[in-house]
Amino acid sequence: MKRAYAAVAATVGIFLLVQLGSLALVQPFMDAGYQTVEDPSDPTNSLLYIGAILVATLVMLGAMKLDVERLIQGLIIFASVFLSFYVFSVVVPSVVTVAGLNVLAVLAALALGAGLLGYPEWYVIDAAGIVMGAGAAGLFGISFGLLPAIVLLVVLAVYDAISVYGTEHMLTLASGVMDLRLPVVLVIPLTLSYSFLDEQG
Repeated sequence: MKRAYAAVAATVGIFLLVQLGSLALVQPFMDAGYQTVEDPSDPTNSLLYIGAILVATLVMLGAMKLDVERLIQGLIIFASVFLSFYVFSVVVPSVVTVAGLNVLAVLAALALGAGLLGYPEWYVIDAAGIVMGAGAAGLFGISFGLLPAIVLLVVLAVYDAISVYGTEHMLTLASGVMDLRLPVVLVIPLTLSYSFLDEQG
């Protein structure tokens, strides 16, 4: 029972890390010019994100149907490296730059991707999930005003309900990517000796 409580506490801790991390990244992201839209208050911004989500879902479902799950793995790892670079570019000191890029931030993002690809143990997946979650939430926060955010969240809530309880394609997608050991879920072990690699292997 104590281990279960510790796992719950760890889950809450990860959630708080993502939220606090995203709040801490808001101003650095704004200073770096990472706002993804010109007018955050424009409600049509939500349509772009909804379209991107639908396209990504179709691509992943198609990859599963064609039995090319490695394509999904590549897409998610690419997204992990891409998002983590945004985070590391404002967190890691710009000691060395090449063509305007923070070399240390690039190396840190590539190292995260290499870890997910070569050694996706539970703590690697969780660490990547925290970095990605904080980065994505921070970018979301500076790119959406109140109305676009409400529109997007309402549409996504309806979409989630349909995709889980209606078409059930989200369940198919979730079961397909679980075996790829990627930061689409967080893994909270009950013992420190637990190995996600051994269980999945």
